[in-house]
Amino acid sequence: MIRGLARLLWERAMLEADPEEHPQLRPLALHVLGLYGRPAHETTPEEWEEAVLDAIAQRITDKWDRYGAPSAARTPEGRWVGSFEGPGEAYAVEASSKREAYRLARREWIKRLLDEP
Repeated sequence: MIRGLARLLWERAMLEADPEEHPQLRPLALHVLGLYGRPAHETTPEEWEEAVLDAIAQRITDKWDRYGAPSAARTPEGRWVGSFEGPGEAYAVEASSKREAYRLARREWIKRLLDEP
């Protein structure tokens, strides 16, 4: 799915006279330039795919270092709570299993990591 979205972004960038100056394409076009040392128009769709994956991975690892990862713990009543402190407000979710509590907390955490400026 991400590779498909990256391909669409590449196709859109190829329609622009200067993708590095387009408000929405600029961050990725500059990331592509930094990775490959060439402007967006001189890259392949595969290079854009790799650049998108790299940008997402970089954002997640940078924020992971900043905020730490979600965790899960059992309540005295036997329910499981998944939680994290940031980004944004603290978050907690209850579930019937440790795996589900951690999965739900991790999902919200990743959404926030990717949405944060």
